[in-house]
Amino acid sequence: MESGQLCESCPTITKMTHKQRNSLINRVYKARYIYLALLPCVGMICLFLVYPALNAIRMSFTNWKMTSYYSPKFVGIDNYITVLKDGIFWKSMLNLLIFIGWGFLSTMLWMVPITYLVYRLGAGRLGRFFQRAYVIPMMVPGMVVTLFWRFFYEPNFGMLNNVLKMLGAPKSLYTFVWLGEKSSAIPALLFMGFPWISGFGFLIVLAGFQGVDASLHESAMIDGAKATSIFARIDMPLILPQLKLLIILGMIGGIQQYTNQMIMTNGGPNYATYVPGLLMYNTAFTYQKLGQGSALGVILFILIMAFTVFANTKIKRVD
Repeated sequence: MESGQLCESCPTITKMTHKQRNSLINRVYKARYIYLALLPCVGMICLFLVYPALNAIRMSFTNWKMTSYYSPKFVGIDNYITVLKDGIFWKSMLNLLIFIGWGFLSTMLWMVPITYLVYRLGAGRLGRFFQRAYVIPMMVPGMVVTLFWRFFYEPNFGMLNNVLKMLGAPKSLYTFVWLGEKSSAIPALLFMGFPWISGFGFLIVLAGFQGVDASLHESAMIDGAKATSIFARIDMPLILPQLKLLIILGMIGGIQQYTNQMIMTNGGPNYATYVPGLLMYNTAFTYQKLGQGSALGVILFILIMAFTVFANTKIKRVD
């Protein structure tokens, strides 16, 4: 009896599947011009993004060098073993943790509270002024900002040493090479970007605060809640999606970023400011070890993927 019922239901299931398939084909056919318009973009993405990434994974298992560019030989995981045994790699990983940790702390302990204060100013003239003041620097190219900071730390004519000289500081201080000493190179790079408020992050967090229902604030104030309690127990939990996005993007950008270190110190002095991205660049293009550089890129990709999955699963919105 049950077997008969199952056989009777089979044609129905098959018929529904055909209907769904026909419906999908009809929808695709109706939007065929849209798909055709998207094909060039998809082709460019595959050609310039997907293929190079997949090829880098493949070449990371070879002894790919400039001297054997067209005839690389398979070496298995030798490139990964070489990278993981390299002391400079682990030094760069430690520096990476410092830069990412500083970025996280400056975001949570500085940028978010400042953005909240701007949000509390409302939509009045003063509030609009501060909103624009924090967003306008986004229009300045990043390279210009980096070169400004390089001039700022320049030992002979830089702004910092000239200010120290004007204030009557000792000669050993106003002639100090801030980017040339191990003790000061990383702190100098961390100070870059003061006051550490990204226009992009500011807009995301501000939009999160503006999306909080004002009635929640009114109810909390009626119950006698203080401003700090409202911020900690209402606003912060409700903007967790925006904070999660900032954390993920900050982590990805931190792992990939190396231009500041390359322009300001080129990883020096004595590898003190090396980061994995700069190590990957120099390994591949300065020392012409393209296979090892590809292996470094794959390791960074794994780190980014692992952190993204962790953040998406562990950082949840508080309802």
